[in-house]
Amino acid sequence: MVLDGSREFQEEEGVTYYTHDETRRAMTYIPALFAAGTLSIDPAVAAPPMTAGEADNVGARFTRKIRPKAPKILRSKLDQNFAVLLMRSSYNALDKIDCVAMDQFQRDFFLLRQAEYQPYVDQLGPGMVEQGMLTDPSYFDFISFAQYATINREINTSPPVIFEEQQAENVGEDQPQKFVKKLIKRDPSLTNNMLAKEHSRLVGVDIIDKLNENFVSTALAIPTIPKNFNADAILASLSRLAKLFVLNGFAFGCDVSISKVKSPLEFEYCISLKNSATLWSGIALQQIKADPLNCFLLKAATELVSRAGYSVSASSVKYEQNKEITFMTIRG
Repeated sequence: MVLDGSREFQEEEGVTYYTHDETRRAMTYIPALFAAGTLSIDPAVAAPPMTAGEADNVGARFTRKIRPKAPKILRSKLDQNFAVLLMRSSYNALDKIDCVAMDQFQRDFFLLRQAEYQPYVDQLGPGMVEQGMLTDPSYFDFISFAQYATINREINTSPPVIFEEQQAENVGEDQPQKFVKKLIKRDPSLTNNMLAKEHSRLVGVDIIDKLNENFVSTALAIPTIPKNFNADAILASLSRLAKLFVLNGFAFGCDVSISKVKSPLEFEYCISLKNSATLWSGIALQQIKADPLNCFLLKAATELVSRAGYSVSASSVKYEQNKEITFMTIRG
């Protein structure tokens, strides 16, 4: 494996487990939540918990019909720990911005992927998707879509600043899971219109931190970007970052170039990934105008250049001819 670490995200037979930091234990057992009846609608929650009907209503079915078909192309097998990193960082970022009870998110995520999974598999055909295997690019593409479609719902439905959250208690292995209510209050300076951008930033932070941790002492280390604006140095760093995504199985190949010089201190860069692991989900999320999107490379690249004191004044991602193409304008 390219990345070290334990398997911190696991999915099997409709059960999802997550680990988080000591201050917010967010390991949730979905069937136990249903059985315990802890998922009632709370008036403090702005986005009501999703229902099976909402996940599979007429609007949802129509959206599936007009959605692009899942690609039947050869893609690389993802490194397990890298796939875990992308999923876990997205979950933890949502937890950190305190805009929804994480027990509600778990249930909403469960219902959405339950409704979306079979139609997705039917498009690809029997045996083409390994359910629960994050290393399978077809499955990762699906589960990343389900995760970010749920995140979009929670972030963009007038999320509350104060709400109650059901958190799991530590119990013995043979004991039934117990939950306690905790009052969560978001930092009031983090307003609703800042949530999507902050979520993306936190995901980028986690990705860059982990890549630096694993490769800083190797020949694959991401070159440091100097404080004085240097377009070629930025290009070298972005190229190495894209290569690390490829080495971890996120794409078949990559190409990074300077696409436009806007001024001596402002350059546009183009990063192209061939047959990326989010080729279908990226398009599907753009179609529903989701914010944030699951553009992991852009999130990481934005964090990388920001650490050198530069800003990204414009960015976009498009998908064409089995390529994920990211444009970002970097200003010194």
